[in-house]
Amino acid sequence: MGAAMKAVTYRKPTYRKEVERILKEYPVLKVAVETEQEAEKAGAGLYPSCTSSYEERVSGGYSEYQSSTERYGIRRASKQLKLRRIDQALLALDIDERLLVEERYFDQANPSDAIVYDCLGWSKRNYYRVKSRAFKKLAFALNLL
Repeated sequence: MGAAMKAVTYRKPTYRKEVERILKEYPVLKVAVETEQEAEKAGAGLYPSCTSSYEERVSGGYSEYQSSTERYGIRRASKQLKLRRIDQALLALDIDERLLVEERYFDQANPSDAIVYDCLGWSKRNYYRVKSRAFKKLAFALNLL
């Protein structure tokens, strides 16, 4: 009876921080892409100059030529691709998981976990179970797992 019990420590999954970072930047990314699309429809001048000016860059043993217009296009396309990937990942969530993510990460007030599970009328244990499931699904859908 003299055996001491070992304290079991819980280690959070490594993908959790990355999923959380993605969810926090999603509303800003969505606004940025929508603003670009609206400006494009209105014909506003958000685009870089069409005058080509190439720079030679030497990296990794080869040279690559890239203009500011190409860099802008690549940056814009990567934003749109990232937004589409996140939207598709969010579609994989069930209703409770989606509600939790929207309340916790897409709200401008940036509420804490305790405020969100009180608002939803869930127990703390149920809230963290649903959050864990949602994060696992999102990490899988975003190729983090």
